[in-house]
Amino acid sequence: MQVSKSEKLEKILETTKTCKACNLHKNRCKCVFSKGCENAKIMLIGEAPGKKENEEGKPFIGKSGQQLYDLLSKVGFNPEQDIYFCNVVKCRPVKNNKDRKPYKKEIETCAKFLNSQIEIVNPKIIILCGNTAKNIFKINEPMKTVHGKCFENNGLKLVPIYHPRASILDNVKLSDFKKVYKMYREF
Repeated sequence: MQVSKSEKLEKILETTKTCKACNLHKNRCKCVFSKGCENAKIMLIGEAPGKKENEEGKPFIGKSGQQLYDLLSKVGFNPEQDIYFCNVVKCRPVKNNKDRKPYKKEIETCAKFLNSQIEIVNPKIIILCGNTAKNIFKINEPMKTVHGKCFENNGLKLVPIYHPRASILDNVKLSDFKKVYKMYREF
């Protein structure tokens, strides 16, 4: 009997909910695993959950998430149907009660979960939202030189974009999403 994508992802989610492999679990209210369509051709990988995401257990539901959804919708995406959303790490990194970037060890510890998500969802395009997501795929040039460009990696199209919170004009971010939408329409 073949196991569905949903069942495979649910099994990984159950493991992440109880993971204590790094110190991020100490701040976890809820594991922030994913949302969206597991059959999507596009996966969007962010950095880490924020406060609201930690409370609700879903990625990209705070202010940055709303900005992201607005940009995606403006170019023609239906975010809930067209995209599978997840993060590099599944628990909120906090320092002095404020969000911080995940540490290298935390990223390495969570990599097995992200790699499983990529393998199961099997997207054609991965949008790398922000530097942390970009860097895990060894795209080491500055975001200002690589945003909106397509990189090939093991048959995947990788497109780094600025994080919605980045102090970059929305028309730059919109232009990047238009490029992704054009690639998406070719599938």
